[in-house]
Amino acid sequence: MINDKKVVAFICECNPFHAGHKCLINAARKEGDILIAIMSGNFVQRGEPAVYNKYQRTNILIKNGVDLVIELPIECSLASANIFASSSIYIINKLGFVDKVIFGSNINDIRKLSKYAEVDIYSESNTKIRELLKEGYSYPKIISNIYGKNLSPNDILAVEYIRAINKLKSKIIPICIKRSSDLPTASELRKKIAKRIDLDSFSDILNYKILSAKNDLINYAYIQGMTLDMYNSLINSSGKNLSFEKRSKLLNAKNRTLSNIKRTLLCLVFDIKKTNSIKSNYIRILGLKKSFLPYLKNIKIPYLLSYSPSSYRSFLKNFPTSKAIKQNKNGEFILSPSIKQNIFATNFYNFISNNKMLESTTKTIIL
Repeated sequence: MINDKKVVAFICECNPFHAGHKCLINAARKEGDILIAIMSGNFVQRGEPAVYNKYQRTNILIKNGVDLVIELPIECSLASANIFASSSIYIINKLGFVDKVIFGSNINDIRKLSKYAEVDIYSESNTKIRELLKEGYSYPKIISNIYGKNLSPNDILAVEYIRAINKLKSKIIPICIKRSSDLPTASELRKKIAKRIDLDSFSDILNYKILSAKNDLINYAYIQGMTLDMYNSLINSSGKNLSFEKRSKLLNAKNRTLSNIKRTLLCLVFDIKKTNSIKSNYIRILGLKKSFLPYLKNIKIPYLLSYSPSSYRSFLKNFPTSKAIKQNKNGEFILSPSIKQNIFATNFYNFISNNKMLESTTKTIIL
């Protein structure tokens, strides 16, 4: 709680914002006084660039009732469901004042979802998973197989949110609401948006990366999401000048979803390395309501209002032991790999979309 006010958080991509998000916000408002959104930046879990940039989507969220919008770092948004979920919950838990997390679910049964979350499917000793992997099944199919029910992507994420809360031994209460099948889906809305960044805009840099691996014997096996068979397929096709989309389809296999492939290729573009557990060591605020500003003075969390040098100094003053930002003997700022990747990814996104805005000069949206 903040000043005796209950705080509710939700995790989203808003790619784009639609009626389902509005329903979630309305439901969250009934559960608490302050609403916080953890949102993917300019790249989403489908392995694609967002149809609108993160600041446009932040603006929409705040105008629709959200008090604070925090960015989910790119290494988390371009990850599998368990890392996407656990990273988001980690940030929410790190804030220290969130009471509840709300999410949409097709099953809409918190007890049943919690029961699924008790199954340790990621244990190395889980022989059933190893057998199914050998048979070539993808993780979504494996998860559905283990639970004995064909779970929707939203239900898989719901289970992962609860699993992450349990793993952290957090006191945050998970709440689910029924997803409506009558509302237009994000996929349907994306098709109607004419001006958006195409994945093929990243074809040249991807082809360069793959050719470099072949010619210079660079090992990209450390890239997040990369498997040995995918790596070998990339090396074998290095001489082909393919578009991003065509290469993604060329790599399609029984044990990999197309989204998984696209995420991995984007991780290759941005040099995002493998990790079993991503825990952000900083919290990036994208936007907030003016009414929330007074709370920031009393909240002792590592936050950045912008990526400008003045913000770095403010950050270090409040959090001198932070691993996110350091200064060398000359007083020059040394940024964590995560911040560097996120700045580069945002600048690249802006460059492709003919937006001259640089992340280092962009300030937090305050409405």
